[in-house]
Amino acid sequence: MKTKTNLVKPRWSKVLSDLWDNKLRTLLVVASIAVGVFSVGTISNAYVILSQDIGVTFAARNPANIDITSDPFYEDFVRSVEKVPGVLDAEGRHVTEVRASQDGEAWQGLRLIAVKDFEDTKINLLSTIEGVKAPGRRELLVSQDFLNSTGFQIGEIIEIEMPDGTTDTLPLVGLVSDQITNGSDFLGGASGYVTLDTLAWLGGGDSFNHLYVRVSGDSNNQERIQSMADTVEDKIERNNLQIYRTKLQNSNEHPMASTILAILGVMGALGAMILILSSSLIVNTLNALLTQHLRQIGVMKLIGARSVQILGMYLILILAYGAIALALALPISGVAGYAFAEFITGFINADLLGFRVVPLAIILQILVALLIPLIAGFMPVNSGSKINVRRAISNDRPRAQSSGVNWLNRLSEWIKWLSRPILLSFRNTFRRKSRLLLTIFTLTVAGAIFIGVFNVRSSMDHFMDQIGQHFQADITLGFSQPYPITRIEQAVLSVPGVVDLEGWGAASVEILAPDDSILENVHVMAPPGDTDLVAPDIIAGRWLLPGERKALVVSDSIYDIFPDLQPGDTIRVETPDEQEEDWAIVGVFRFADSLEDTLAYADYDFISYELGIPNQALTYRVVTSEHTIEQQEHISKTLDKYLRDRNFMVNEVEAGLVTRQQSAKGINILIIFLLLMALLTALVGSIGLTGTMGMNVLERTREIGVMRAIGAVDREIIKSVVIEGGFIGVITWFFAVFLSFPISHFLLKIVSEAMLGSPLPLTFTYQGFIIWLAAVLVLSVVASILPARNAASLTIREVLAYE
Repeated sequence: MKTKTNLVKPRWSKVLSDLWDNKLRTLLVVASIAVGVFSVGTISNAYVILSQDIGVTFAARNPANIDITSDPFYEDFVRSVEKVPGVLDAEGRHVTEVRASQDGEAWQGLRLIAVKDFEDTKINLLSTIEGVKAPGRRELLVSQDFLNSTGFQIGEIIEIEMPDGTTDTLPLVGLVSDQITNGSDFLGGASGYVTLDTLAWLGGGDSFNHLYVRVSGDSNNQERIQSMADTVEDKIERNNLQIYRTKLQNSNEHPMASTILAILGVMGALGAMILILSSSLIVNTLNALLTQHLRQIGVMKLIGARSVQILGMYLILILAYGAIALALALPISGVAGYAFAEFITGFINADLLGFRVVPLAIILQILVALLIPLIAGFMPVNSGSKINVRRAISNDRPRAQSSGVNWLNRLSEWIKWLSRPILLSFRNTFRRKSRLLLTIFTLTVAGAIFIGVFNVRSSMDHFMDQIGQHFQADITLGFSQPYPITRIEQAVLSVPGVVDLEGWGAASVEILAPDDSILENVHVMAPPGDTDLVAPDIIAGRWLLPGERKALVVSDSIYDIFPDLQPGDTIRVETPDEQEEDWAIVGVFRFADSLEDTLAYADYDFISYELGIPNQALTYRVVTSEHTIEQQEHISKTLDKYLRDRNFMVNEVEAGLVTRQQSAKGINILIIFLLLMALLTALVGSIGLTGTMGMNVLERTREIGVMRAIGAVDREIIKSVVIEGGFIGVITWFFAVFLSFPISHFLLKIVSEAMLGSPLPLTFTYQGFIIWLAAVLVLSVVASILPARNAASLTIREVLAYE
């Protein structure tokens, strides 16, 4: 037993010595593994928590499986619907768009939802954030979420302007979270909640215009929900009520869950990439370590050590690196994952069930921390452990000078005007080609992802600008009743700063199937024939001709209904006056497949005639002299007061850039997350470069000693090392530029399909290329400084004595 103890003890002492003696090497390897484990752990924790909690907490709010918008109806009709077989609960709501203000000057849109009795509500339950859970008579609740904050505080008196222009004030008594209404339309603005009596007092009537229905049995079966929706719709139509829109919803599927989980999947893929990159650092480190330990391996073999024992010893060293990284990353990633999930739920207006340990995430991190380094390090360790005693004792290292010497010599002839330390830096860059390739691979991928994130952001910004032009000008004016265009022009164009104005029409039509069932609701916008305020991205056919009748240009979501549709084909529609007509599709434009209704364009003259309001409009697009957010806000307030003072029934005045900023919040948050993952990737790349430079300097120890002996000063030594690192950085930037093209396409495809339902064209920006060039040069210099200082601090005697 004593002999066995003596044989075992030196082996494990050497492992501990390898861990402890070169602290910088241990720190670099552990840090690279820890970053990968942390990123995978954070994403996996967040993914599991969100996938489990979002559906459960959403179902706890009793979402309506069927939401039907129709002509006004009353409580007795709701009770009759509740008696329909298969209906679990039925409730009515009155939803109307109003404006709200705290000071009577700055107004914002508010979706006002009236409920008969909040205490008896069973569908679309609210969660109290602050204040009371149910408003009393002539009191107001307001929803608050991450993207749609009104800024109103409890206790404030809020002025409400109804669609007819009348105003009254209500005290704000509570802030609530509405998962269902705001969760499905997180850019749709905030909601206010009042009793039906309060709505009647405000002048909005005492009827309902939304019917909410929960089905009995399997409320997550889409076919059953659709069947019940057909039954309820038949009943509504038998009561001579017109249906404007029907929305279906499973009970346990949050509307934004699939989007968020898809985006987390993208980030998880980036986390896996970080692990692959950290593996390259492990390979580099072990190759260098085994090269330094050749004589030690030879001595161990000389005294009887077998290859399998040496292999096991170095594999234990790898496991030690992974275990230390796991101990660091595991607890931090658990907390970070929950915090990340909590932040995302605030973003989509959902709830979590509470902090907890995720066993699956722990198992995944253990496997990642231990197996990935073992797999990455096995080949170099196995190769090093099989070296024969003669080669090991003689420290016979393979040289990397043969294949590249000739072309380097020829290159030196062309750039011989450079100083010798700089030439030496270029030559030393290619001393270890396999190590260099791994380092280049790591930083190249990091750079490509970094640049790709900027290209994705540019593409999304470009797309948001395109989307914005469909709904916004510099200022959008909306009225509660149509006004003659000439009258509005006379009033609005007299306001300083306004240079142009267009009256737009709008209508809702329904696409009919051959059996007269409704296939899709279409929101038709009708600009004048000579408009300059919209330029859709036409992907098939053409734009509208002035005065063209019964012709539509539709968004590409039409292909979901008619995949073989060609420009010139006709579709059967039901018009606002309930007439069935054939309209031609003359063009198709690119658009997000994320709106409830298909978007389409028709000619203003045609639509205004169909609506019976020729030369009049409800909505106007205003062009200002300066396209800045400050001027838009100023003119918006001026127009609002000017038109109200002249008794125009204004219900909307929106500054385009303000709305653009609000709608871009979700995109910007996503980009920030992707950029954080890119920075983690860059961190691994910089760690790899630091390790490479440290190994290169260590292998050149005697060479540096010779340089010192013949007169090289510390500054020249440091400059030589830093230039080498910078040269590697520039090489990786060059390759990263080319790799960023497919990476950008890949990231944009996944992100756009997850968030918008359709792929987007890629837009490149020079910002990512320039910023990464600056970043990689800084990283290269920083990664080279410490090895360079270490080299410069050694005395000539120490470096010449190094073996």
